Amino acid sequence: MVAAEPGPCAADALVWQHLGQRPCVLTAKELAQFFHPGRPQDLRLALAERLGMHNERGLQPCLALIERYGPQPELLMALAMTHQPAARDALFRYLADPGVDRLALLRALAGWGRQVPLPVIEEALQHPGQAMRLAGVELLQFHARLLTAPQLLKLCEPLLGDVRPPVAMAAIRLLQRRNEPLLANRLAQLLQADPPPPVWEAALHALGCIATETSITLLLDCWLACRGTPRAVELLHQLGAQFRHQHLLRQRLEVLLQEGRITAAAAAPLLAGLDGNPSSKSGRAP
Repeated sequence: MVAAEPGPCAADALVWQHLGQRPCVLTAKELAQFFHPGRPQDLRLALAERLGMHNERGLQPCLALIERYGPQPELLMALAMTHQPAARDALFRYLADPGVDRLALLRALAGWGRQVPLPVIEEALQHPGQAMRLAGVELLQFHARLLTAPQLLKLCEPLLGDVRPPVAMAAIRLLQRRNEPLLANRLAQLLQADPPPPVWEAALHALGCIATETSITLLLDCWLACRGTPRAVELLHQLGAQFRHQHLLRQRLEVLLQEGRITAAAAAPLLAGLDGNPSSKSGRAP
């Protein structure tokens, strides 16, 4: 009796068995031979990842697969993982190809983010899809230090207004790396705009991390505006953590007391925190 040839599932199981060996003994050429668009996606991803991990030895097999099957998302990832100049050049050529999976391409280009043209990044930031916008933010971080504060804010503005917390939070984390007053003011506006809780907390943390005289003043203004709400407690804790500017904070509180804008009872928890008094954590409402 002649044994039947193994079906697709059996063949896939055999490939998984080879991939599961430690160490994996499959060469780049063998990995390329196993790759086929008809295989399950998780298997294609695993093969492409192993192929990319061969670095220089994986470059030509990867390019050959792309020539044969087209720029499949898994193959773009594998190409990027080789970290070869020829891989970078091939990926950049695909920027002009509208038929290529744009998201997969931008993710593959993350290793060369500084060289990605800014208009390409801006296009991704304005795309309605969450994944595309997040890919754009990842690329934008390579350019952020080279942009002026107004330029950076203009690029981030559509993201800050995004109702999906991961998108807005990604933009906030990018802004917190800068200390210009313009960007600190925009974060303070977020705090007073009542965004979703994760976004509000990210903006609060970002403004606290900036830790400049401007950000301290803005935090204090936000606290004044939020007094009597649960968020005022969080603002109070963030103000108490501004160790570098305690003297400035004390001065501002004294001015507010003199102007009658706050009472001594309202200022007491924060002043106690500046003195290192445990009573600042007593939970008394600010």
